[in-house]
Amino acid sequence: AGTELQARWATRVFKGLCRIPPSQKLMAEATKKEQLIERGVMKDSSEDKLEFIQYLDDLAACIGAKPSVPLLFLKDPRLAWEVFFGPCTPYQYRLVGPGKWDGARNAILTQWDRTLKPLKTRIVPDSTKPASMSHYLKVW
Repeated sequence: AGTELQARWATRVFKGLCRIPPSQKLMAEATKKEQLIERGVMKDSSEDKLEFIQYLDDLAACIGAKPSVPLLFLKDPRLAWEVFFGPCTPYQYRLVGPGKWDGARNAILTQWDRTLKPLKTRIVPDSTKPASMSHYLKVW
């Protein structure tokens, strides 16, 4: 009974939090905002937005935590390759500077393994191996 009460309570809470206004109201608000921007009453804040990775790089540079990719290519080409061409993850900001972490290199080099492993739900048999005689008998 306690679990059922908790489930009902959670359902009510989430319904209250997830009320989405009607699309007509959203469109009216967007149109009104556009008109205010066109008339010069309101500033278009979308121009002030930064690119996410550039923003992270700027912050990291301010505190001395942004790694130098050219220097990394000289010292550790494999790591530099992953930092430059791989996904931007917080690990790369733990290679140097305050908050430096000795495990950052390994975390960067294994991040794809940790991402893909949970997605592998079943193992597919190797199709390059010849099927056994019992397999052919079952098929026949």
